[in-house]
Amino acid sequence: MTGRSIAYKTIFKYVFIAAFLLLLGWLAFQIWNPWAKEETASVDVASLFDTQGKKLYQPGLPNEQAFETAAENEAYKLLVDRSTAHFQLVDKSTGKLWRSYPDPEYWGSETIPDTWKNQLLSPIVIEYINIDNYKSASITSGLIETQGYLEQFQTTGSGFTVTFAFPKVHIKIPIEVTLHDTYVETKLFDQGIVEGDLSLLNAKLYPLFGAQPSAGQEGYILLPDGSGALIHFQQNRLMPQLTYSESVYGPDLSFFNENTDRQRIAMPVYGLKSGDQAFVAIITEGEEFANVYAAPSGAFGLSNWVTTDWKYRKRFFQSVSRNTGDGFFTYSREKFTADIRATRYYPLAPEKSDYVGMAEVYRQYLIEEQGVVPAKPSSEDIPLTLDIVGADIEKGLFFDSYLKATTTEEAVKLVQEIYDLGIHNINVHYSGWQTNGYSTHGGYFPVDRRLGGTSGMKAFIDFAHSLNIPVYLTANYTLNTNGKDGFWWRREGLRNLAGTVLEHVVHPDQDAAVYVSPGFYEKVIYKDLNEYKKLGADGIYFEDGIGQQVNTDFNTRYAASREDVVDIQRRILQRSKDEIGSVAANNVNFYALDQVDHVHRLTSDYSYDVFISEVIPFAQIVLHGLRPYTQEWSNTRDEWSTGFLKAIEYGAYPAYVLSGDEAEDMRRSYSIWYYSVNYKNWKERIAEEYRQANEALAAVQDRYITAHRMLAPGVKETEYGGDYRIVVNYNDTEYRGDGVVVPAKDFAVVRGGAGR
Repeated sequence: MTGRSIAYKTIFKYVFIAAFLLLLGWLAFQIWNPWAKEETASVDVASLFDTQGKKLYQPGLPNEQAFETAAENEAYKLLVDRSTAHFQLVDKSTGKLWRSYPDPEYWGSETIPDTWKNQLLSPIVIEYINIDNYKSASITSGLIETQGYLEQFQTTGSGFTVTFAFPKVHIKIPIEVTLHDTYVETKLFDQGIVEGDLSLLNAKLYPLFGAQPSAGQEGYILLPDGSGALIHFQQNRLMPQLTYSESVYGPDLSFFNENTDRQRIAMPVYGLKSGDQAFVAIITEGEEFANVYAAPSGAFGLSNWVTTDWKYRKRFFQSVSRNTGDGFFTYSREKFTADIRATRYYPLAPEKSDYVGMAEVYRQYLIEEQGVVPAKPSSEDIPLTLDIVGADIEKGLFFDSYLKATTTEEAVKLVQEIYDLGIHNINVHYSGWQTNGYSTHGGYFPVDRRLGGTSGMKAFIDFAHSLNIPVYLTANYTLNTNGKDGFWWRREGLRNLAGTVLEHVVHPDQDAAVYVSPGFYEKVIYKDLNEYKKLGADGIYFEDGIGQQVNTDFNTRYAASREDVVDIQRRILQRSKDEIGSVAANNVNFYALDQVDHVHRLTSDYSYDVFISEVIPFAQIVLHGLRPYTQEWSNTRDEWSTGFLKAIEYGAYPAYVLSGDEAEDMRRSYSIWYYSVNYKNWKERIAEEYRQANEALAAVQDRYITAHRMLAPGVKETEYGGDYRIVVNYNDTEYRGDGVVVPAKDFAVVRGGAGR
């Protein structure tokens, strides 16, 4: 036998073994599923799709003369076409019309292929796959390509219900459209969904609602990307094929995610403006299983459109070897289920048809239906937030080395000196107080004795209270690095769909932290609440976890869907607030707003997609007057002047991360590697920034932002009612206009027409 023959046989043997392992892993996945339900009695699904005598869905726009009134109130009229289930929403006072299908005026100019045209004409677009064949690709279709039809259409007095049938792929989806006083609502009912051999991946219901082309009109799509972003209507845009699709409340780490470091969607809201006509959409139920999907003009047709993309299954990587990383991508057999999936579309009056008007609607929804009570200012002056770092660790020769930053005695000195600057409205977040400091998670109590221990922390809190300063202790219970609290990664670790325990790399030199099952960290937090009370802490500052991380848990002991995780976190926040008095969190998802008293380090950035035209303070417009908020720490800004002016424009209060003046060198620490946190180096800057910010924002702490606009390139104006405006000039030259003069790199406050 030749050497070449032996080599071929060897290669064949390993290829065969690899293929066998892949098949074995796939079969194991089909058997192992922590949420698997018992198979119900077999049903001949094909028998549910008898097309005989059914009127199949036809290509073409609805006949606008065939629409009839389905519901009506004082402000709006809802009309429906029985043959297509498309609808129109009419504002009775202005005659403005929102369609659920493409605008007929521009449809004749549409040049995309017929397949895509048919999808744009469909009231629902689905994506499906054959899960039994892990090599199969997903397919996107509307009703026309699948020989679909409408089933059980009926009006209800307040709207209509219908079931969309896709007989070619054996899928049925029941929906409802209802008119309310100020909005029209679409609902999907998961319990009524029928699936055959093919599995539903996602569904876009009425994706073209309010869609408009770019030609001949000004407008934009509002995205909840970061603080908020706009895609302005534009023809012949760069890379027109690009679209936007992001998961509400951020990615689910238990499924496949591209590591893109994108801004998280914290608000289940989006909108579209065309001329003086606009709507804002709020995903009110089932949002944990939704993406916001946007297609600027040129991506799929002439129109700009944005919609809710309902997710039923997500892709994940099924590993068959931890050593080699071999495996394959597939989807979960069980679909995500919600009681109801609902999106509300609020039409806006012409004078309110901009992103500020959209923010006003969302703010009112939070107040009236989510129980967010507007916070009252605690002082005539704005708050200053100080994040005091206790300690961290760095890599040592054999073991990690402890780096002390601020003892409790030094924290007394630090706070006293900041207070003596004339800044009396201070909030303190004390971080890194646990054993081995900031990068260590698990077993938070007792306070590390090297910082002063329990007695030292109690003494510091008592001192702060003597100055009427609240103290929050910083914690992240979603990670564990040391196995304390009775945590064992195999038993209490959060698992993805493949059964792998998820890890988080804080620093390349540190062992990875393990994500904790939400059902377990809930128990740990409840156990610790009494310890916080013993110290006299005013609250917990939940950092980078509770209020942010929404990951499905496939740990069989603590199995939890994304919806379950949101419920767990809301319970934690509410109970913590009830027992201790207050909770704060950073850059939270807005499901936490009714419990959180302060939103720390709220993002002011976006994801830098090439189709984004402008970043806006949409989140800040929603929040101002509801909750106090800060942005990034002032002493970690890349550009000091620009960052400060942006905080003024966005109505954000100042915040600093600081240490005592005898801190060890933190530059090699795992987390607190910031070069300059010594409070002595920042006292003058703190005093000056606070003076200017207080001058601008103290008088409007409890006011809503009522307008925000660009006056000129590099010049922005934020309005708090008709008698208070702040004009920010980012340029290197003076700005003069509208009766106000603003020096370069500065701002001006306009009260009742007079400048600062």
